[in-house]
Amino acid sequence: MELHNLMQHAALAPARISVQLKHGDESPGSQDVSQDSVAVEDEQPWLAEPNMKNITSMADYLSLKRVDAAISLELANLAYTSFKNEVYNLRPELASKNFSVGVDSSGNVRILDPQESLSAEERIWLTEQLEHRGIKGHLVDHSSAMSALAKYDKTGFNARYKLEAADIARIVDYGKILESDDMEQTWKNQISERAEKRTPYISVRI
Repeated sequence: MELHNLMQHAALAPARISVQLKHGDESPGSQDVSQDSVAVEDEQPWLAEPNMKNITSMADYLSLKRVDAAISLELANLAYTSFKNEVYNLRPELASKNFSVGVDSSGNVRILDPQESLSAEERIWLTEQLEHRGIKGHLVDHSSAMSALAKYDKTGFNARYKLEAADIARIVDYGKILESDDMEQTWKNQISERAEKRTPYISVRI
């Protein structure tokens, strides 16, 4: 989906607002507030996220997360493509080196260097450039949205796999995704090949 179409879809999707939670009375035998919070997070996760608005159902929440994921990946693609072109102009010696990019479980950029061809200085320079250009934020947004979909979308592709932040950090090569002709399919291929399956899981067609 083109980026301008995604932005139009996002404008029509439920906007974001904070919602005041209403707890049960404090009479003896009532559930502990912390238990209520866990139940709310499992059944209505949008209530635990800041600045959500007009979200009234899990379907609305999942729809917004799908749009968030698609937009963040498209923005990352634009920024990463520009970054790679400029890198080869600024540092032509890097053109022949097989490096890529991921995010760690803390949301920091990590340079993937499978052939260990980069020097320490080159790794630091690449990391700084990626963070300066905003690519880090887009990748973290995508990772967060996909983790939410894996947790709450019970019939979606991601629901078949464990996709906490640590899992995504371990298995996802965002550079290859951003450079591919079909980013969504490349994501699915990496997940299906590398991620740990949930047991039991719902089988769905990819």
